[in-house]
Amino acid sequence: MESKRFCMVQNNEAVQMEKVDSGVDIFRIHAAFCTIFSSPIRLQIMDFLGAEEKTVTELAEELNVSLANVSQHLRLMRDQGAVETRRDGRTIYYRIANQKFLQGIRTVREGLLEEFKKRGAL
Repeated sequence: MESKRFCMVQNNEAVQMEKVDSGVDIFRIHAAFCTIFSSPIRLQIMDFLGAEEKTVTELAEELNVSLANVSQHLRLMRDQGAVETRRDGRTIYYRIANQKFLQGIRTVREGLLEEFKKRGAL
């Protein structure tokens, strides 16, 4: 049985995982990754970062929440690999790590809106 290696980020440490033929591990990784999008604020952060990279201050102003709150969400998102940072002097900019993450989020939202419209819920 041939196995492949996948790397999962957990608490800022890369963890090697074996992928079995049934694909169980990649689904577990996928499910764990998706839990970071269980927060409406984190979904909004992803949406705002879709246009351009932003600072914590810019995101806090757009979301109308505290800097500490946004920082906590961004830390979780960075730890799981959803966002990346770039430092320019003392300023840290956040951006989406992979545009496919945003595409997936937007596809799910579009699907939900279509289903709500079908049912007359919108």
